[in-house]
Amino acid sequence: MAVFDLANVSKSRPGAERYRLVIPRLVVRQGDTLALVGASGCGKSTALDLLACALRPDTEETPGKAQVPAHFFFSPDGEHSTDILDAWRRGGSNLLAGERMRYLGYVLQTGGLLPFLTARDNITLLCKVLNTMPAHIANIRKMTERLGIGHLLGKYPAQLSVGERQRVAIARALAHGPAVILADEPTAALDPAHSRSVMELFLELARDQGATVVMVSHDQALAGQVGFTLVPITVRAGEGSVTATLDWPGEE
Repeated sequence: MAVFDLANVSKSRPGAERYRLVIPRLVVRQGDTLALVGASGCGKSTALDLLACALRPDTEETPGKAQVPAHFFFSPDGEHSTDILDAWRRGGSNLLAGERMRYLGYVLQTGGLLPFLTARDNITLLCKVLNTMPAHIANIRKMTERLGIGHLLGKYPAQLSVGERQRVAIARALAHGPAVILADEPTAALDPAHSRSVMELFLELARDQGATVVMVSHDQALAGQVGFTLVPITVRAGEGSVTATLDWPGEE
């Protein structure tokens, strides 16, 4: 089953050097663990933000793929499918807020923790908003122990090290049992000695929950070594413009 199914979707970025990310085809299947890789600035984070419904896609046709109608479907649980392009047309980000909260977990490169909440409250916030805390409390307890942060739950982000904050951010993304985890270079702020162990644990926890994972990675070698499937974004520079292409029909 395809969790994400995109065709002929693109996103332009304003600036003196015209930049455009084009996605002729992208299929992410349930249980996939993918790492988007490519040169710095190629559009990896832009692609992730499109999947997170945080950026509105452009709707003009992708060069060379005009015969393929643009579509962008999100089908997280096999029970329903959301037409993301139609949702953006009808109500934009507000219409998609429920989808994001219920089905997506997001790990930011910087952690993105709320500074006025303790680690415990950061982790459990979405469960409380969704009123699903009783169903997840046992798993949250086990997960925080496996991440080695069980003794830090009463501390605020400013009282934690970079590595501790990143582990809390991983727990927060997984706590409500999302169908999909999106991660933007989740270990980039860590030193190499800790990067591998945290990435391995992140992938293990996500797989234990049966989640689909799409991660942006600056370290292709590490991502491949721990078990991610590498999905390249290629870049072609023209006169005054840059085109980045993500074309991944998925693996059966």
